[in-house]
Amino acid sequence: MSWHQALAVVASTKLPEPYTLAQMTATDAPVVAAHLRSWYLDIQVGMESPHLSADFYLTETQLDGVADERTLLPLVIRHPTDGVVAVITYERNIEARLISCRLGALAPEHRNASLALLGPLLLEELGRAMGAELAYYYATLKTRHQQVIAERRGFQLVGIVPGYDRDMVADGVVKRVYEAAYAKLLVPSDQLETPPREALTPRTRQVWSALFGDGGLHE
Repeated sequence: MSWHQALAVVASTKLPEPYTLAQMTATDAPVVAAHLRSWYLDIQVGMESPHLSADFYLTETQLDGVADERTLLPLVIRHPTDGVVAVITYERNIEARLISCRLGALAPEHRNASLALLGPLLLEELGRAMGAELAYYYATLKTRHQQVIAERRGFQLVGIVPGYDRDMVADGVVKRVYEAAYAKLLVPSDQLETPPREALTPRTRQVWSALFGDGGLHE
């Protein structure tokens, strides 16, 4: 579960011209932190608000040239004229062999460039390259866009979490928000242990059936 195992995926990923994908550098950190304040207003509060500080990238993430292994990998998309136009951060859990997408943000003027699909695509490819067994992330329910992207990439909706995070929903108004959890198994299904039917309450069985169908549970 080393990021170094996955960096070949970054190097080989081809983006639409004239964009390029790269691991974030220390020089990028203050630029990205400043851009995010206009790209993604929601994260002024909540669990992603550390991304607004350059020090967060310098101390907490696997920047290009950092030798020690850190939990978060930051990637940037560059444009030859506009410079950095997007940032994506990925998070790993070595013990559980999990990978998730922590944040993805794209400059508004570049949102028609079909770059938004890159986040979940790389989530899966980075995960497979480094030996992750499950890829997952949370999608906003304020618009359908992230949900459509997740489903197009074969991620399965596995739940909706009430009050998952805090967002700036209007100027000066902060509320807790619902978010959708999407997941994709990166190992064969025969490596997955399913629960016994009698261990589930009637309500839990209803939810299981809605998510995974009537099969899977064992007696």
